[in-house]
Amino acid sequence: MKFKLALLAAVGSTAMISGAIAQENTGYYGALGAGVVLDNDNVDFESDDSNPAFDADMEVGANVAIYAALGKYFSNGIRGELEFATRTQEVEVIPGDGLGFAGFPSNNDLGDLSVSTLMVNVYKDFNVDALGMFNPYLGVGVGAARVRPEFNNINAPTAGLYGPNFSNRVVVGDKDYVPAVQGMAGITYDFTDSMMVDLRYRYLKTAEVDYGGFINDTFANLSTEYDAHEVVAGFRWNFGPTAAPVIDTPEYKTCWNGTQVLLTADCPPQPVQDVDPVTELDPLVVYFDYDKSNLTDAARTLIAARAEEAVDADVRSVGVQGNTDSSGSSAYNQALSARRANVVKDALVANGISSSIIRVEALGESNPAKPTADGVREPLNRRTEVTFNF
Repeated sequence: MKFKLALLAAVGSTAMISGAIAQENTGYYGALGAGVVLDNDNVDFESDDSNPAFDADMEVGANVAIYAALGKYFSNGIRGELEFATRTQEVEVIPGDGLGFAGFPSNNDLGDLSVSTLMVNVYKDFNVDALGMFNPYLGVGVGAARVRPEFNNINAPTAGLYGPNFSNRVVVGDKDYVPAVQGMAGITYDFTDSMMVDLRYRYLKTAEVDYGGFINDTFANLSTEYDAHEVVAGFRWNFGPTAAPVIDTPEYKTCWNGTQVLLTADCPPQPVQDVDPVTELDPLVVYFDYDKSNLTDAARTLIAARAEEAVDADVRSVGVQGNTDSSGSSAYNQALSARRANVVKDALVANGISSSIIRVEALGESNPAKPTADGVREPLNRRTEVTFNF
């Protein structure tokens, strides 16, 4: 059997590229989807032992493709699954242009070409946003295909000199099981913690399909090389344990005097006092929500007040250190801490402190205020610390 894999080689070579995952899924998932298998004018159909012998191309129309899968998440954005998919396309015409015979005449569509597959797929997910909601992916799959051609033109005589001409008759109703490969590229969008929408392109290629049929009332050994382009959409949902258990802890904010209160509570009123000259300002700590780097209104107010004090006191230098908790990968946390540090720096500059005296450091998860085990969400560690030097 001939078995062409050239188109999928490029997909396979890139499927293992590493990417940052903000919060990796774990456990198992299920998937369902449907879409369109596109029309194809070049589905090989040939015989070398019939009269006439031929090597033609079937023209098959677009139709519905559906799939269902059961999968498991592994580390570093890798997941694997067992997938069943099926599609049925109408055989519209089998022309004989340039082949030395008239093709197989038909009044309407000749019949159907049905292909069902059972595949083992491996995917690589890539995170492209801070929240981890959009995840492009690449995938490859290997498995088996059941190909069932069912078509004929017995009700399609052509005009002849002495009446209807029944030459070049074709009758096929058989099946074959062959190896198959496929390549996928798509993107998912997480609209809940356990449910996501999946949009993908798929290219499917089978090995040569061998089956029997009748050509001009004589049995013939026939073969087909099938490939298909599909665009499908579906849903994927996680079940079982999807992440390490998370113990909810109260969210706190730091007030002007360094005390911490619940995020929903008001800070004590700040006394107005004259400090002349100012030789010291307490460090400023700005806390962030989980996997966020944006400032709350309360944080902006706190930064503005402290920046005004620093400007009035003619501060000489400012240190800004971004930190994260230990949830997520260290590489992702390093980048997240840099964003948290820079957003505080930008707020200080917006409130009158020169950027030339600000030194920014991104410490990732290496400098916890409250030490924890790896993978733990800790509000006290999701912070940016600002120190003032005179």
